[in-house]
Amino acid sequence: MDYQVLSTILGDSIQVKIVEFFIINNTGLYQLTEIARILSISHSRVHDLIDSLVKMRIILETRSKRNRLFELNKNHPITKQLSELYKITRAYLVASQY
Repeated sequence: MDYQVLSTILGDSIQVKIVEFFIINNTGLYQLTEIARILSISHSRVHDLIDSLVKMRIILETRSKRNRLFELNKNHPITKQLSELYKITRAYLVASQY
């Protein structure tokens, strides 16, 4: 999966890619290691950036034993708008390829 749709509008940042990852994969909980592996980003960088997204309540954190699990906060007004922006931008990018 290509996590660069929002980057075309919001700029190419790792934090944007993390948010886009959760918008695309909005059902389920994900560990830091899994997110870092899928996005090909260092674990420590994902750790630093996801903590700021948790503070903003864009990403929700759940603890299971020793694991930190993360999911998109679907009720946050920003994530609702970013999800819509993702859908519109993706549709535009797909349509402009033809």
